[in-house]
Amino acid sequence: MVEFSNRLVARGHRVTFYLPDGVELRCTWMRCDAEVKPMTAGFGDELDVVLFNHEPQWHLLDRFERARRRAFYALHYGQLYEKEGSWEAVRAPVDLQLANSNWTADQILAATGHRPTVQLGGVNRDTFRPYPGPRRYPLLCSGEQQRAWKGTDTILEAGALLGIPVERYAGKNLEQGALGREYAAASVFAVGSWFEGFCQPGLEALACAAPLVTTDNGGCREYAIDGETALVVPPRDARAMADAIRRLLDDDALATRLVANGLEVVERDFDWERRTDEFEAVLDGLSANPTAVSPPTRPVAPTEPELSVVVLAWNNLLYTQQFVDSVRRNTDVPYELVIVDNGSEWEAANYARAAADRSVLNDTNMGFAAGMNQGLKAAQGTYVAFCNNDTTVPAGWATHLLETARCHPNAAVVVPAVTETRNPVNLRTEPGADVEVLPPFSAPPAAIVYVMPADVVRRLGGWGEEYEVASGEDVDLCFKAWVNDLDVVYDQRALVQHVGKGSARNLDDWQGLWARNRRRFLEKWMGDGEVPRLDSCEPARFARNRDTSRAVADWMNRYFTVRDREDRRLRRFFAKRGPVRTHLFGWAHAGWRRVRPRLPARVANRLGSAARRVE
Repeated sequence: MVEFSNRLVARGHRVTFYLPDGVELRCTWMRCDAEVKPMTAGFGDELDVVLFNHEPQWHLLDRFERARRRAFYALHYGQLYEKEGSWEAVRAPVDLQLANSNWTADQILAATGHRPTVQLGGVNRDTFRPYPGPRRYPLLCSGEQQRAWKGTDTILEAGALLGIPVERYAGKNLEQGALGREYAAASVFAVGSWFEGFCQPGLEALACAAPLVTTDNGGCREYAIDGETALVVPPRDARAMADAIRRLLDDDALATRLVANGLEVVERDFDWERRTDEFEAVLDGLSANPTAVSPPTRPVAPTEPELSVVVLAWNNLLYTQQFVDSVRRNTDVPYELVIVDNGSEWEAANYARAAADRSVLNDTNMGFAAGMNQGLKAAQGTYVAFCNNDTTVPAGWATHLLETARCHPNAAVVVPAVTETRNPVNLRTEPGADVEVLPPFSAPPAAIVYVMPADVVRRLGGWGEEYEVASGEDVDLCFKAWVNDLDVVYDQRALVQHVGKGSARNLDDWQGLWARNRRRFLEKWMGDGEVPRLDSCEPARFARNRDTSRAVADWMNRYFTVRDREDRRLRRFFAKRGPVRTHLFGWAHAGWRRVRPRLPARVANRLGSAARRVE
């Protein structure tokens, strides 16, 4: 994009890059002749075309109110990279959709039924060209290892099989000219990626006359022709890569022929000025005829969805985007997405408005219960899935959980397995096969994902709004179900990835909040707090269950009283020994959490009251 912009500026066009507010407003790795501004500064700019290529920013398009046309330029197929916003970006309401290779365009076609216009890039042959000098490196690669899909491990394994060193340029912070000389110093340049939108390094290596071995990663097909311009091997096959590298190291004639053909392809097909001619014509055509190519927009939610997915968001935009992407990709029943934004900053609130089928935008944080009740009020589905935004749902999750709900007509709540939770009852690392009814008045699963019949949760009075922000509401709701002879059912077949208190990180005093909400819960359930009785529960059964709930709440009260007393005693003990010794308190609890699962239940319960603090 910087190369295109430099050439468009040279031709008299005004080009501006809009970067997220707060980041450095300059290009640090190459010359950039375009203007650079903060994102919000562009919302009032008069523009012929606003174009985005970073998937998570799709929802900002309509904030550029004075832009005449909107476009998306896909520089890769983001879903393969698990990039947030990837589902929505290719379905964003734009006037034109572009892709940087035929492979990228084909991936989007398969996903949406619409094939973007292919706009290839080029290579700067003033910078990336054959340089004189010796081939200092038998094998060179980019060497990035932070992302597994880059395939660096495959290249390193191939080098080990051959017994040759592998030079890597990642981390050297080379400017463009120095990078070109690095390519030219390689006897072989290798690309190991599993997939690529285009793969610029492979093309740059060809332009610098470096013999190329590349995986068949998709985007490289624009220039890497096996046996003609490169040797192409399957991704993740170290042996095949080693064999191809050995062929080039041992066969000078083959290496020379590939280099000559590669230089010819670069000159013929990837000259930046010719590519800029094409790009300029595309943008001019878009300005003149915006309806020529109209990509599909996001599918419309059904008017009578089987499931309403309700998610509560408070800032943490990345979490919300990842959650929504997983819902959009993996929900396999007719559904609608309801996002309740609880007073987030403008960008997260804007995303909620744009991404949801139905949205509720609060000016301030209304708390967990009030927000979920707002989502319940907006929901149109037969079932409602109340979800935390710091989760991602797997393929088939909705089918599993709704099947369980239908097979258990007495179920008020169906929960999946989760990867992180306070209550280990539904904690798993892999999906299971069992579906079980949990014992009534036990410690309920945390409200990470609760699937409930909409009519049942409404008749139960929804979520208890007497609790502050977010804690205790899930226990209260399960108790309301249990006193009405309804069940909480655990379905191991769906495993939801959960960050664990990801949303709560915005809270200043989580422990104090939980202590206050716990007191509200105990006072309500030990006494005569108002609890709705459903018609399906006989008065005598309800009264008996209510007595049971009081007894359980009274036991909980005594249990927490002892734990709190021991907790205070231990804190005073360690505080007397100074700030260094005080850290032992946290270490002791961490050790206890590791040791406790290995102890007999009788011993663990006896020691627990003295060694664990309330969470």
